[in-house]
Amino acid sequence: MKYLQVTVSTTSQASELVAMIIYEHGSEGVTIADRADALELIEKKLNWDYVDENLLKNSSMVVLVSGFFEPDFDISGIIESLDELKANAQIPLGGLEVTTATVNSQDWENEWRKYYSPIKLGKVVIVPAWQKWDDKKFTPVYIEPGMAFGTGNHETTSMCIELMQKIRIKDKKVLDMGCGSGILGVTSAKLGAQDVFLSDIDPLAIEASEYNAKLNDVQGICTITQGDLNIGDERYDVVIANITADILLRLKDKLLYALKPDGYAIISGIINARADEVINGYCTDFDLIEIKNNGEWKAMLLRRKI
Repeated sequence: MKYLQVTVSTTSQASELVAMIIYEHGSEGVTIADRADALELIEKKLNWDYVDENLLKNSSMVVLVSGFFEPDFDISGIIESLDELKANAQIPLGGLEVTTATVNSQDWENEWRKYYSPIKLGKVVIVPAWQKWDDKKFTPVYIEPGMAFGTGNHETTSMCIELMQKIRIKDKKVLDMGCGSGILGVTSAKLGAQDVFLSDIDPLAIEASEYNAKLNDVQGICTITQGDLNIGDERYDVVIANITADILLRLKDKLLYALKPDGYAIISGIINARADEVINGYCTDFDLIEIKNNGEWKAMLLRRKI
């Protein structure tokens, strides 16, 4: 099978924003070729099993963000979103040049797979589905990258997983709003949650979440449902929502309703420029316990006021 590979040139600072645009336009996977990231990992001696030598030899710090679409995909929507980003962003964006190429599915799979390796986040390690993890000091969460948004590489996801380990998840009821790949809900289950409810409007996200739940043998703990948040009378000890500032503000009352008194909320996907707006919107009903910052993004741990 052939795919249309759409590649956008940008900067390290803007790469995640560009990746989100490509994903939101329906890409079946996103790769980010960033020499700066590889150099940082080597410098910090973090867990990195593979480094593309061509990436290191390239003296240019241009970042290439690629998505993969059906061969007849119309790229005009991506171009419009990039133009909107140009008009509103307050960070260096680079050229945002768009190029396309036709690739075979096997070539695509090999291309994005070579950039993935286990990611340690506290006592959790996110492991690509085709690899194994034997170190019992960590809780492994196996994920098939490329199926839906959420692999542990993105700052918004990694911050959520780090904040999850600041509270008690074991034996709790957890709600994952906008579950994407299911990584946060599945991680909750691996950390000992009693029940996990995962919800997303995207059918591909539901398919990915079901796959990843089975991959981690937690399908019996996870209930996965497509559609807008509809939990009936259920109340949860922990609600996790890694979406966007606009949706977080729009769904605040539903999130509040879903939480038990004194329950915790972990929210992420918040661009730095919108953080104060989200804090002001939430802190009428929540106490802000902790705020994390990584690059252009923030995540927050909140506790519902009694």
